Amino acid sequence: MTGILLFLLIVVLVYLFYKWSTSTYDFFRKQGIPFRKPVPLLGSNANMFIRRKPFHEIIDEWFHEFENEKVSGLFEFRRPVVLIRDPQIIKQLTVKDFDHFMDHRVLITEDIDPLFGKNLVSLSGQKWKDMRATLSPAFTGSKMRQMFDFVSTVAIQTSETLKKDIQNGSENNFEFKDFASKFTCDNIASCAFGIEVNSFKNPTNDFYRIAKKVTNFASLKVGLKFAGYLAFPGLMKALKIKLLDKESCDFFKEAIIETMRTREKLGIVRKDMINLMLEAKKGKLVHNNNNEDSSIDGFATVEESHVGQSQVTRKWDEMDLAAQCFIFFLAGFDTVAQTMSFVAYELACNPDIQQRLYEEILQTVNEIDNQKINYEQLQSMKYLDQVISETLRKWPAAPITDRLCTKDFELKYDNKAIKFEKDVNTFLIPMWMFHRSPKYFPNPEKFDPERFNDENKHKIQDFTYLPFGAGPRNCIGSRFALMEVKTIFVYLLLNFSIEVTEKTQIPLKFENLPFQMRPEKGIWVGLKPRT
Repeated sequence: MTGILLFLLIVVLVYLFYKWSTSTYDFFRKQGIPFRKPVPLLGSNANMFIRRKPFHEIIDEWFHEFENEKVSGLFEFRRPVVLIRDPQIIKQLTVKDFDHFMDHRVLITEDIDPLFGKNLVSLSGQKWKDMRATLSPAFTGSKMRQMFDFVSTVAIQTSETLKKDIQNGSENNFEFKDFASKFTCDNIASCAFGIEVNSFKNPTNDFYRIAKKVTNFASLKVGLKFAGYLAFPGLMKALKIKLLDKESCDFFKEAIIETMRTREKLGIVRKDMINLMLEAKKGKLVHNNNNEDSSIDGFATVEESHVGQSQVTRKWDEMDLAAQCFIFFLAGFDTVAQTMSFVAYELACNPDIQQRLYEEILQTVNEIDNQKINYEQLQSMKYLDQVISETLRKWPAAPITDRLCTKDFELKYDNKAIKFEKDVNTFLIPMWMFHRSPKYFPNPEKFDPERFNDENKHKIQDFTYLPFGAGPRNCIGSRFALMEVKTIFVYLLLNFSIEVTEKTQIPLKFENLPFQMRPEKGIWVGLKPRT
């Protein structure tokens, strides 16, 4: 009798769990919106979490299943998510009706993990607006000029170290992501924290070691945590499960907060990110020129909206500002290194493009005496900007982004309507698919920098090229990222030609990982010293 009751109890619990896990799956059907059929609990993400396909192929499936529809639905576990395929709707939701879709989904709140929860990407509502306005002056062209010497110094040091290593007989065959991440680590350590680490000579330094650890989102442990945040956010919050381990948290807190305290105490001034955060703390970080022309810094550079140019009176504590340095490091370390890898790959595969770029760089450098370029000279190289812009089209650093509904909203289009519920619905912008669509970019698999020359770039339809996102919630660090990538390739190409080797995988294939794109065999190239 006891066994029968236990069996019945299990059946009832399984049934109740099934009903709960599928209780939202009629959301799109009720509104007459086509949607991807969900699997109980896993929603439309089953292929992603059981790692059956690369992330970009999953996005491709979502996009093309209802490719003639401007809007369709899918489910992120139990959450109804709207996929947008129309540039004009993206413009409407991210700009015109921005107040209804101000936030990203917050997976990790500040009470669970302050470094993640307090950074600009995770903040929401008015606090995000205030932080965006506080930080915006730190990422203007004038502030980039101040930090350019740090970036240039690291780039020159990197090129000289490589040259000596190759001359001394080191193997001339590089997994470029590994190389690039060492450069970005050294660069961010210098520009953000005022610390020189030289990860090429000392690859076991704490900055590089911990940066590799905290950006290893492919590990099973981190993957399970992310799945938990998405599927059971209340439970993860109740259990206070952090993404970062104690060593990583303590390292960044000490590196940032202790450096800020030391500089305040000793009156040390260095024109880097820590100094900008100290100015923000004192309320001294303000726009010197609200009308800066973003086009000077490259086609892909995003413009700051009215949100970033507003005045802020909020006072920030040390952890608020430390979290911004942390996300600056995290984003600048991995995503910039990824973009650098794709630039190297395309230059190796397209030697004619590489040669033209080298000639432009050489001509610019020959016009100065010490062969060390300045910020204005970097931005004057039009073909360099075309190459980087095309790389970001073909290989966007973030293949998809999201917005959370913050006020109830009804989207009307083509005699249809879909209701967004506050704090329930999210919409997705699949940048990967817009960038790879022949409708917007003919022959999209071809690497063609001429798409971005003076004659053609104005033909690109608004809100189809989104390497740094869209609207006021776009990436605040676009100028810095572009400056990093451009600078390292100026000095690399002055000293080396980048070549295909027997290890170079053509075409690239990717691992079956959720949320990221990682080439299954890495990106291998050779660096041949120029005579």
